[in-house]
Amino acid sequence: MKIRKFEKEDILQVLELCREVRNHHREFLGGYFAEQDDEMEKVGFMQSLESDKIIALVAEEENEIQGYLLAERKFSPYLEKSNVVNVSNFGVKAGMRGNGIGRKLMDFLYFCKNENVDEIRLGVFNKNTGACRFYEKYGFEPFEQRMNIMVRKECFRKTKC
Repeated sequence: MKIRKFEKEDILQVLELCREVRNHHREFLGGYFAEQDDEMEKVGFMQSLESDKIIALVAEEENEIQGYLLAERKFSPYLEKSNVVNVSNFGVKAGMRGNGIGRKLMDFLYFCKNENVDEIRLGVFNKNTGACRFYEKYGFEPFEQRMNIMVRKECFRKTKC
């Protein structure tokens, strides 16, 4: 298994894997996410080729992409320790999960510790207990609670519900 930077030639395989991961989350969360828009999904990966602020990694074995990670370096003037990397997209092929691919991608991302990065952030749904355990093994801790309520769409068209 080789972890390397994303290359333009990887885009079709990465989009296919992103779709698989998106569908997994759609099923897991009861259709919460919309179906994948390939053009929108492609943006971050393609921008990584031109920007040193975007980190796009792939896990490749025998010319097949088995996993990916997309993150962005950000400076936040509101924080004392202001150099943050935000992981925005991370996935491993369903049949390959549990084989250390996610671990290798995360280990590669940890190079940030040596590049003046103060914090690595990511989001994970509470119901995704397997992913939560995976991230906790790396020392990630719940830090911020986000809350939501599903409201009928009709309410937005009226002044009162």
